[in-house]
Parts: sequence; C-alpha cells; structure tokens
Amino acid sequence: MSKEESQEKHEDVLTDNEIDVIERNASIRAVAIFEVIRREGEQELDRPPSALALSGLIAGLALGLSVLSEALFRQYLPDAGWRPLVENLGYSVGFLIVILGRMQLFTENTITAVCPVLDARKLRFLMRLLRLWAIVLAANLVGASLFGLILHATRGYQPETWQAVVDLSNHALGFGWMETMLRGIGAGWLIAVLVWTMPNAEKAKFYVIILITYLIALADFSHVVAGTVEAAVVVLAGDVSAVDAVTGFVVPSLIGNLLGGTVFFTLLAWAQIRTELLDERDLLTAWRDRA
Repeated sequence: MSKEESQEKHEDVLTDNEIDVIERNASIRAVAIFEVIRREGEQELDRPPSALALSGLIAGLALGLSVLSEALFRQYLPDAGWRPLVENLGYSVGFLIVILGRMQLFTENTITAVCPVLDARKLRFLMRLLRLWAIVLAANLVGASLFGLILHATRGYQPETWQAVVDLSNHALGFGWMETMLRGIGAGWLIAVLVWTMPNAEKAKFYVIILITYLIALADFSHVVAGTVEAAVVVLAGDVSAVDAVTGFVVPSLIGNLLGGTVFFTLLAWAQIRTELLDERDLLTAWRDRA
C-alpha cells in the first residue's frame, strides 16, 4: 500500500472535525521552522540602515530594563539563599520588550539573518549580513551604554537601587576572559534555542521568552548587550577601567555569543535539515513565489 493510499484510508475513518483538530495540533517541521526564520532574516537584511540603527538603539536601551528589574528584585528581597531564584526573573523584562516588540537585537540576528545566507550561499547575502551585524551591534551597545549612563546620572534619587545595580554588575564582570567567553557561548546557544522554538510556541511565546532568558540569568551566562549595561555601570562607578570592561567582558562575551548562536546551534541545525531542504527545494520555491 502506498503512502497516499494509507493516508486516504486513515482519513476515511476520521471525521472532518477530527482531521481539523489533528492539523491544528500538528507541530511545524524543522524544514518549515527554518523557512519561517529564513524569511524573517531576509526581511531584516532588506531593512534600511537608518531603521536598523534606530531599532537597535531602542533595543539596547530596553535591555537595560533587565538589569534594572533584577536590581529592584534584589533591593526588596531578603538576603537569603533562595533570592537568586526570584531576582533573576527580572532579567526577562527587557528581553520580553525587545523580542515581542520586534526590535533589532544582535544575538537574535546571529540566528535569523544567518539563515538566508546559508540558504542562498551568495556573496551579496554575506555582505548584507555583515552590514546588518555591524549596524545592530553598534546601536545595541550604544543604547545599553546610554542606559548605564542614565542609571549613574539618577543614582542620587534611589541610592539603594543604584547599589544593587553596581553589585549585580560587578558580579557579572567578575569572571576571567576565557570563562566569560564560555558563559557567552551558553547565552548565545540559549538565544538560538529561543529563536528556533518561537514558530512552534504560538500563544506560549510569552512564557518561552521568560523561561529561556531566566535560565541565562540564573546560570550567570554572559549576554553582550545586557552585559554592556553592567559594564557601563562598573566603569562609571569607578570599579573598572573602560579598556578592561571592553577587553575583559564585551569582547569575550561577543565571541561567545557568536559561537553559541551561529556556530554551535544555527549551523548544526541547518546541517541536520540540509538534505531534507534540498529534497523539498522545488516545493519551497513554489511556496515562496506564492507568498
């Protein structure tokens, strides 16, 4: 019996309503997930530089709310062994705003914008990817640094909150170069997991974002953009020089995020579906033409 005949036989014993329920509850296949992310990445690659820069700047500022929210939890919670389990929930706030608000975040772009390059494998796509990375990363870091400056400028209004921010920031920058890079790999990998699972998350996207970013905070993984807020804070507090903050945290966390997000997840995820993708190339091409 052929596959088509078997499918028709099963459909004959199911009601139309049951078939609809099955189709609604069927998960999106890996190839379809790749196509969803590829199309999102292609749209990002086509955006004008001014739009990318402004969106990236806002995203950098918004991620500062992750640091501030975590500090507020620390400020009002008792100094107990369970406190990190609660205060790290604050880290999710900025990511919720950025991801649900469709703002440009560099660690997301290491996944979504890479997919069109893997699919097309053309030099012009690679150049557009590098342009997007440069613009978004610079804008993210500027926005994050500005948020750190704002926290420093307003430290006199809520000194307890400022001190909590400083304590959290010193902890985040307290690891060595290699350890920071390794922790950056963990953060990049988890952000890639987040991007890859979002197409199947549907109404649970809110909770998926919280879960993944909460794990990043709880594990003390290094995220280059959120961490730049903390780097700016410790520099302005006079605890670390700007050079040490950049070379000791920003650079290794950036390398780690790229390795974790692009190399260890996106490339491997693409490799697992590459054969299947090639087999269905004609179908995908027809689908893209209709879209």
